Amino acid sequence: MAYLETEVIAAHHHVRRRTVAYVVLGALLASYLSYPYVTLYRLDRALEASDTRVVAQLIDWPSVRTQLKADVTASLATQAYGASGPEAIGAAFALALSPYVFDPVADRVISPSGLIAWYSDARRSGRSSTLWEATSYAFFRTPTRFLMTLRMNEPQYPNIELEMRLKGLRWQVDRLVWPRARGIAVPGSGGSGPTTE
Repeated sequence: MAYLETEVIAAHHHVRRRTVAYVVLGALLASYLSYPYVTLYRLDRALEASDTRVVAQLIDWPSVRTQLKADVTASLATQAYGASGPEAIGAAFALALSPYVFDPVADRVISPSGLIAWYSDARRSGRSSTLWEATSYAFFRTPTRFLMTLRMNEPQYPNIELEMRLKGLRWQVDRLVWPRARGIAVPGSGGSGPTTE
């Protein structure tokens, strides 16, 4: 009888340990799945509050700058090789000057304060809703990559894509994809020119 009671108690403890393990795994999975959405919400609140410290933490600025510079260079190269006549000459000239003109501007403007300034202007003018309200798509691309699409209230920039990457134990925006990269017109530039936020 005592042996049977011991077996029952052992089985009960085994079931309880397994249940606890499942609960812990479920909680970890739920935390992992919700974490990028929490990061997006934190970025939304930081932009609304003009909190440069949090905006600086949630975006990998060196990566974003490098990627945007590469996008602009590739766009200018495409224009230079795909155009003819004056357009090709203009694009080739812009390509040659981009390291001297665009890079210093990008280093200054593509920053927490630059993004907050553009965001505040877009909110005041009605060109953009809050980041959270403007999000039309947000889901994992891979286990460590998360893609977001933002709807803009501007025909010139109907959508902007952001990509987040899991770096260590936190998600950070590390890529911005402007819809008109090939035209080099980026929000904050007044319509044209190699300026971006």
